[in-house]
Amino acid sequence: MYINEAAQQFIDSHKPEKIDVDRIKQSYTTVEGYLASLAQRTEDKEGYYVEISGVDSITGQPIRVQWKPMSDKMRA
Repeated sequence: MYINEAAQQFIDSHKPEKIDVDRIKQSYTTVEGYLASLAQRTEDKEGYYVEISGVDSITGQPIRVQWKPMSDKMRA
């Protein structure tokens, strides 16, 4: 998955009352930009991730949204 798909998963994984997409877009222009600002490297250093807390997630458990760098897509 790449950041554009991760952005949609990030939105879909939140309880509706726990995410304000319009506010994110006002501050970061895109959800992708917001994710990029929060991103941490994966343990294998081959991707990025953000974690949604259990309080905010639709499952009530932490959810990790992970993606590959766009440079991987360019090589494919």
